[in-house]
Amino acid sequence: MNPPAVQGPRHWDEREQLEFFGSIEFAGILAEAVASMGLANAKVSVAELHHRPGAGVSGVFAANNGSSNLYLGATAEKLDIVPEGTVRLDSGRGTVVVWLHPADPLLPGLPLATTPALVEENWGGGRVLQDLRTLAYRPLRRAVMHARFTDGHQLFLKVLRQDSQLFHDKHLALLEAGVPAPIPLGPPTSGVLALHRATGEALAEGLMHAPGLPLEPQKIIELLDSLPQSLMNVPARPAWSDRLGWYGHAAQTAVPDQTVNIGSMLQRLAGILEDSERGQLVPSHGDFYEANVFFMDGNITGLLDIDSAGPGYLVDDLACFLGHLAVLPGLDPRYGRVNGYLEIYAKAFERELANRDVPGRGLYARAACVVLSLVAGARDETNPGWHAVALARLAVVEQLLTRAG
Repeated sequence: MNPPAVQGPRHWDEREQLEFFGSIEFAGILAEAVASMGLANAKVSVAELHHRPGAGVSGVFAANNGSSNLYLGATAEKLDIVPEGTVRLDSGRGTVVVWLHPADPLLPGLPLATTPALVEENWGGGRVLQDLRTLAYRPLRRAVMHARFTDGHQLFLKVLRQDSQLFHDKHLALLEAGVPAPIPLGPPTSGVLALHRATGEALAEGLMHAPGLPLEPQKIIELLDSLPQSLMNVPARPAWSDRLGWYGHAAQTAVPDQTVNIGSMLQRLAGILEDSERGQLVPSHGDFYEANVFFMDGNITGLLDIDSAGPGYLVDDLACFLGHLAVLPGLDPRYGRVNGYLEIYAKAFERELANRDVPGRGLYARAACVVLSLVAGARDETNPGWHAVALARLAVVEQLLTRAG
């Protein structure tokens, strides 16, 4: 891959990176790159953009000439080493590293998890693979693949850049404590951990389709209280509220016309967080929301995505849950009942935290931090209505701030 290189300065801010990654100029550079690989006359479009505050912007791009297609990854993040198979180019404003998907420079297990023959060989157990698809991919960070076999068996393949063994061990610790985490098929292979599907359905589906509240708040509190003490021995990860400045910066970068408004929110949130007790340090999930909880008949049957599980605070897990609930009605009109459910959960969580000497205003402020972290993700160059989505999320931040007082 030999794209043209334009010499220029190497330092650029993340707003410039977002603009460049979504530009016709960069699409043209990538089109020339794939032409040198045999895909002539290709049209290149943005598939996904990801902004990691303080690190930079990365993206996935689709190149199609009507008969064939390729996917490319690109990042403006600074890489200490540019691995073989990637190309470093200068945009005239800064440096971009480009690779042909799935050769992600920091996810060496991605080719293994995305190649059907290798998936069947490594994890099929004699079964025939019927379908393999990508559920999530964050360049340089992680990916999740869904494998379905002809006998109906399903596996989820989680591709991590590091700590795959620790991730495996966390699953075993939760299972030993009676927490219904997905069961690993075995130890990780090249940074890829295969997990059996959890039973039941995602709470996100229940919130959309169930005729009433699908899961009582007390079940959620009991689940979080049952997390094993062994999680206290793994490295702690910051909660959303701990990275308020980073996420505020990302929101201002993504929605520059709201810079002043977001700045005001940041000041108000920082003041509330400074004066709000978090309670006792306990085992926590770290990314607790409706898509990561499975249930059946009113009981929790699965707890997913435990990458961030470790020492933390109950108030942050509950705030994460509330923050995600608060944005659901803006994602799909079928979540119309969620506003009522939000009130039920919020009041129950507030009562529980009060019993633990944790003020409710901190719960709502931390939920607002979670929603603020979702504002930058609303920027989607393929969706002409993304700006309205971002403004709606900022309105939710304001509502939660008002509740925090």
